[in-house]
Amino acid sequence: MPHAEGYTEFTPDEYPSFPEGDFTTVELETISLKKLLDEDVTEQDRVFQACKTRGFFYLELAGCESGETIRKGADDVARVAERFFQLPQEEKDAQRMQRGQLDGYKSVGATVTDKTGTPDTAEFMNIAKNDMILPPSAKMSRTWPPLIMDNQPLFNNYMRTAHSTGLKILSILAARLGAKPEDFLSRHRLEESSGDIIRMTRGPPRKNAEMPEIQTPSHTDFGSITLLMNWLGGLQVWSESARSAGPLEPDTPGEWVWVKPKRGHAIINLGDAAVKFTNSVLCSGRHRVVPSPGEQGKWPRYSIVYFVRPENDCMMEVLEGKEIPRPEQEEGSRISAREWIVQQAKGLGTKFPEN
Repeated sequence: MPHAEGYTEFTPDEYPSFPEGDFTTVELETISLKKLLDEDVTEQDRVFQACKTRGFFYLELAGCESGETIRKGADDVARVAERFFQLPQEEKDAQRMQRGQLDGYKSVGATVTDKTGTPDTAEFMNIAKNDMILPPSAKMSRTWPPLIMDNQPLFNNYMRTAHSTGLKILSILAARLGAKPEDFLSRHRLEESSGDIIRMTRGPPRKNAEMPEIQTPSHTDFGSITLLMNWLGGLQVWSESARSAGPLEPDTPGEWVWVKPKRGHAIINLGDAAVKFTNSVLCSGRHRVVPSPGEQGKWPRYSIVYFVRPENDCMMEVLEGKEIPRPEQEEGSRISAREWIVQQAKGLGTKFPEN
């Protein structure tokens, strides 16, 4: 990684392009947020098809206020992330994730990446939506560090915009499935307690040109919809999409393919909750994160993710809709979103402290 006087790690204008050559990339649909907000029927059809077949797509942010808020806000949040990860380790550890909670700090090596227990190489900080949208004087779920509280207006605005964008997409999907959009939306209300977070992640530079270490292990997201902003390569998707939550390793034949970052675009993917709510009509994409390829790998990789997850008290039951097949048996398997998401996190290899 280059070094210079006053150098900062997050410098997207200086990043080299994604390398050409021996890097197999996936072809994802590009959907316009502006067209979705303008109720463009053709664009709605395209996003529905993308969510039925791949579960991943690019979201073009140009041409609308919401898109500009996400684009610029992600840059600003990434700069906060850089400052947070530069804090002494003991200060970061003081914010570690607590038992049964998904907000807080995860250190390098706190997640396993395979069945043999190989540790991951990335660190991240999860910031709770339900705290950041409160007035600054309100009682919060934890004592956030001054750096986070000083930037609460930034997090508040970003979370509200990302959340509404996610719900817009979910409402389109519900309508295409013959369900009432409000039935989907009522499971994801902004003000209700949920596992919604911003995740700020830092992955280290590549150590060598060999097969890289895993920064984030193979998984499908366990929420409903995810909005990712990244500036360097590193995200890979499994060539076959998933219609059920699975183990760390893919359970269908395929290969890992790269997802090119696109300037001015978010990467959207559905999670397991959307699959469960629609009885596997929609699909989630299995993915992982490795160090960036080629010259990009000389830089640390920052990403900013907003997860839209079901409300904690929502029951994980299939929606009613004419295009959604009824489950053969759902009685006796009722579980709340809070319980289900913690189960999914543990299945991913997340280690919660005992205290």
